[in-house]
Amino acid sequence: MAETSKTVLSERFKLESELSRDLGLLSATSIIIGGIIGSGIFGSPAGIAQQVGSPGLFMMVWVVGGILAFCGAVCFAELGSLLPRTGGQLIYLREVYPPILAFSYGWTETFLIQGASASAIAYIFSTYFGYLAPVISTENVLFSLAGFDMTTHHALMISILTFLGGVNYFGVRFGGLIANIFTIAKVIALLGLVVVVIFVGGNWGNFTPLFPENPSSGLISAFGAAMIGAMFAYNGWNNANMVTGEIRDPQRMLPRAIFIGLTVTLVVYMSINWSYLYVLSIDEIANSPRVAADVAERIMGPIGGTLISIAVMISTFGTMNNAPLAPPRICYAMAKEKLFFESITYVHPKYNTPSRAIILLTIAGVVWTFLGDFQNIIDAFAWSMYTYYILAIIALFILRRKYPDVPRPVKAWGYPVTPILFIVISTYYVCSVLYEKPWESLPGLLFVVAGLGVYGIYLWTRRSKTA
Repeated sequence: MAETSKTVLSERFKLESELSRDLGLLSATSIIIGGIIGSGIFGSPAGIAQQVGSPGLFMMVWVVGGILAFCGAVCFAELGSLLPRTGGQLIYLREVYPPILAFSYGWTETFLIQGASASAIAYIFSTYFGYLAPVISTENVLFSLAGFDMTTHHALMISILTFLGGVNYFGVRFGGLIANIFTIAKVIALLGLVVVVIFVGGNWGNFTPLFPENPSSGLISAFGAAMIGAMFAYNGWNNANMVTGEIRDPQRMLPRAIFIGLTVTLVVYMSINWSYLYVLSIDEIANSPRVAADVAERIMGPIGGTLISIAVMISTFGTMNNAPLAPPRICYAMAKEKLFFESITYVHPKYNTPSRAIILLTIAGVVWTFLGDFQNIIDAFAWSMYTYYILAIIALFILRRKYPDVPRPVKAWGYPVTPILFIVISTYYVCSVLYEKPWESLPGLLFVVAGLGVYGIYLWTRRSKTA
């Protein structure tokens, strides 16, 4: 009996071999960078500037976001090497907590976080498309239904989400090719804007006063709420962990991919936000729905705004294309762990893709478009991402105590300081968001609660089959 228990235990910490291991360092790093640098750097600055109102605090939000991402990444590197199986965070939660919590994460990650993220990115794509074609606008109403105005802006959002869902439905290989090409293109475009700003010049006066001269006590919670945009912009640092089971030599490749990916992202984000402030004042950023285009237009004229709008569209298109790639793997892991309906993992016999999961994710993305603008969409779900991240990092402590002798090819750098720092800052962020924006967070909260009912239905159907 003891021997059987040891065998079961070792299986949970063993590299799985069902899925093809063909992702190398470049591909894994590309998944991280491609999953992070998307719409956040183009859509989040306005909301952050509105909340904090000063250049110093504006930049601090991005610094804190970067530090938090690094802390989370080094912790996930250990979790990923300890439990190197496809599913990433789902596997870590399943190992430590009751099954219902792992299900809640999988449900929320797949249909709320990933679905709403795709919708938020589509919003930015449509916003910059509107720079090129003014007919695409939130002011151009096609029809109204039940109090909601269907605009040309929303119609384009829905169209692009549906198109990319189709791309991934008919072949993940084609989708992966798009992701790699656009990841490289977006980084080059962003750094290109920074270089132009450096040579053309801006106004150092935009950085003064650096911090509020008479800060109020409400600034503490406002700073936490401002982190919504930065947390959304940095989200994606865990993407490589989701495909650990498909990375060659994950114990060696995974931490390298995380560190390289986060370093590139941090450099790009700090550089581009500096360039925003160098050209526009903090108030101009707060009132700019297309901050990158406004910066480019200020220094290069309309041609600059056009070029950067095209670059943003390329960037967001690539990130949206990434969106359907990871969630089907989560559904696969959930079904394998006996946490979800196996029918969701159906693989199309002709295209060899998880077609049902892709269809459901596409529908979810379309549904979340009806929440409103970019800020409304990320307000609804961004807090939930870090709620589950906190639980995963707590699991790191539990797993060290529970399985002290299990080999850990990668250990969290700075342990226990880095995981504690992540937990403290993330808890402050989540509490600030729920305090400052309770109504905006409500749709996401209701969706998480609805998942408990879905889990009950799943258990009932499972018992019915075994009865």
